[in-house]
Amino acid sequence: MRRELPEMIALAERLLASDIPGTLATLFSARGSTYRSLGSMMVSLPGVHAGGISGGCLEEYVARAGERSTRDNPASMLSFSTHPDSDDDVPVLGCGGAINVLVERLTQDHVAWLKQIAAVYEADDAALLGIVVTRSADRIAVSRAWLPQSDGRALDAPAVKRLCATVTLDGRSRHLSMGSGREILVHHIPSLTRLVIIGAGNDAQPLCELGFTMGWHVTVVDRRARLATALRFPRAEVVTTGEWDEVLPRLDVSSRTAVVLMTHSLYDDARALSFLSSHECAYIGALGPAHRRRWLLDEVSAQGTALPPSCQERLRGPVGLDLGDRSPNGIAVAIAAEILSSINGRSAQPLSDLRDDPRSTLSVKCTTSQI
Repeated sequence: MRRELPEMIALAERLLASDIPGTLATLFSARGSTYRSLGSMMVSLPGVHAGGISGGCLEEYVARAGERSTRDNPASMLSFSTHPDSDDDVPVLGCGGAINVLVERLTQDHVAWLKQIAAVYEADDAALLGIVVTRSADRIAVSRAWLPQSDGRALDAPAVKRLCATVTLDGRSRHLSMGSGREILVHHIPSLTRLVIIGAGNDAQPLCELGFTMGWHVTVVDRRARLATALRFPRAEVVTTGEWDEVLPRLDVSSRTAVVLMTHSLYDDARALSFLSSHECAYIGALGPAHRRRWLLDEVSAQGTALPPSCQERLRGPVGLDLGDRSPNGIAVAIAAEILSSINGRSAQPLSDLRDDPRSTLSVKCTTSQI
């Protein structure tokens, strides 16, 4: 979503400036498996869209049907399931689930909300956005508010407050029906995931590329100016070089920061690890075999830093999951996969091994659809 929002905002502004009727679609509720998570959004008009609310099977249909349904009403709700009526052209979901998509006629207020959401995705603190839908006989009313702010009505309900606590704990958006024609989607917007690559060698380049495609904020740092350049790392949002005492204190490190030490120098990796010992990173990994991890810890001690036990326990070495591919690209995938499992609190087991686990529906995403 982080990478999609600038495109969504740009398209929305173009449509409004040209007085072209566009729509904002939001994946509002779901039952069973879905490709996208609740809160996923799309700005569109027939034939053009930015963002997405499915794996690609619904976007054009939602753009066309949404444009028609919002000509006379500011909002509508489109429903999709595995078993639609056979006498219409509603797409079939191949994931076996059912979803409701909120479609609204695009306004300047929506652009303002999209910009606020984009700002949250760039911040180091998560946020909750409440989207309340109220249905009457002939129309749908929609309101939005940042939680725990209150609108004095729906968002004050004890059930909503309990839902917000659950969403914050799980880090996952949830929908709730409140009765009397009212529903709420509590959209969880995660804090920014940062990837800090210590070392600007050739093997750092595919990891930087992969981090970018994941929507992470990527920083590359090295004291070797000939390697740490924007030309070599065009996907990095920050490329910095200098002596460690200068560059390390300038790093932004949060609870969702993953750091990979790959300078190929025990001395340099140890300097960085010493700095990180006072920060609660989500992930710290060191490139190299298992014995190099021991050497690295010994080097940190030799440099006069006493690593707390928590930092030593968090240090992954060898870095990455065992995927069996030792190419630079394969290693990058292995590292990124381990970072994802660590940040999301997952086991990194094959999803097929979890199919009998009742909790697996929380993590399994269908990747096939049909029309």
